[in-house]
This record gives sequence, structure tokens and C-alpha cells, in this order.
Amino acid sequence: MRQKIKKHVTKTAKNVHEASFLQEKPFKSLLIGVSIAVLICFVFVLTHLKPGQTALPLKYNYLFGIVRTGTWSASLLLPFLLLVVTIVNVLAAEYFYRKDKFLTYIFLSINFFFALVTFLEIVALNARGS
Repeated sequence: MRQKIKKHVTKTAKNVHEASFLQEKPFKSLLIGVSIAVLICFVFVLTHLKPGQTALPLKYNYLFGIVRTGTWSASLLLPFLLLVVTIVNVLAAEYFYRKDKFLTYIFLSINFFFALVTFLEIVALNARGS
């Protein structure tokens, strides 16, 4: 019985992997680019901010005035939010891959756009505050 369940799980996992959008090179390349962009956001925050810093700019208004400041750990909220949105969009891309490949491109491209905007905002916040 145990071997039968194991065989079924292995077969199901193999079928899911074969039907995944990761089998196609353009989707895989776009996902790698998004992963690198998210990693760059985390590396930038971790290398440019020192643990224990206080009064770091967290939010600014449209006139580029700093509205809210916070600690070093609060400045990690934006990259973590980007990571959550990226994971949700990748799961949505995987779901829509079976229905329409164009939507998969849209979801993965949105991730890349979000990563770029997040990186620019992190850089702007740190340049403005220092």
C-alpha cells in the first residue's frame, strides 16, 4: 500500500513538472531575471543599511518630503513585500499557463516591473535620507 501511494505521488509530481511553465526557455529566463532583481533589492538593503540604525526614511510624499521614519528592520518591509507579491504572481502564472500563455508572460513581466520600481524606491529613500 505504501509503495502504491509513493508511486502515485511520484507520478503526479512528474506530471505537474512536465506541464509547468518552467519547461519553456522564455518563461524560465524571465523568472531568473525576476529572481535576480528581487535578490538585488535584498542585497542593496542589507549592504547599504547598518543594523541598529534609527530614523531611516521609510516613506516620502509626492513632493519628496520624508513622511515616515523607522528602524533598520522596518526598512526590510518593502523587499519582503516584493518577495510575497513575486511568489503570488509566479503561482498565478503557473495556474494561467495551462489556460493562456500570454497571461503567464503578463504575470512574470509584472514581477520584473515591481522589482524595478521597488529597487528604485529603495535607492531613492536611502539617497534622500542620507
